[in-house]
Amino acid sequence: MTESYLHREQQSVGWWAHLLMAIIAATALATAMGLIPSGQGEVPAVAIPLAIVAFVYLVFTPMTVEIDRDELRVTFGRLGRPRWSFELEEIEDPRVVQFSPLWDYGGWGIRVRGHSTCLNERGNCGVRFTYHGRDYVIGSDDPERLTAALRAVRGSRA
Repeated sequence: MTESYLHREQQSVGWWAHLLMAIIAATALATAMGLIPSGQGEVPAVAIPLAIVAFVYLVFTPMTVEIDRDELRVTFGRLGRPRWSFELEEIEDPRVVQFSPLWDYGGWGIRVRGHSTCLNERGNCGVRFTYHGRDYVIGSDDPERLTAALRAVRGSRA
């Protein structure tokens, strides 16, 4: 069964992060194959941090935003976890915002600051709304289109 989305987008880290992950993977592979010398019979100190970074990258990218007729869903990674679901009729005041991921939230990804949660993989644009008394910012490469889709679905139910 094919799902029909009113809006769907994927947001992934920038090209530089993909390049960095390729370098990390190549380094880890070369280390595992013994092409990069290490002590006898021991795992090189660099292998564990490299494996952790690669795991986090694979698990948490890309971020997918989908709107169907009932809900807004935000998922991370190839497995779709972690996942947030917002009932459309409970979303209040969706609006386009520009923000500073570092200054406002301490970085990209899944961030909580006070009474606000930010879900973002890149950039500084998104949609802010209130859901059950909590503020959310969802990063978007096309926040105008995302906001219009949210408003259109909510307006059709009024």
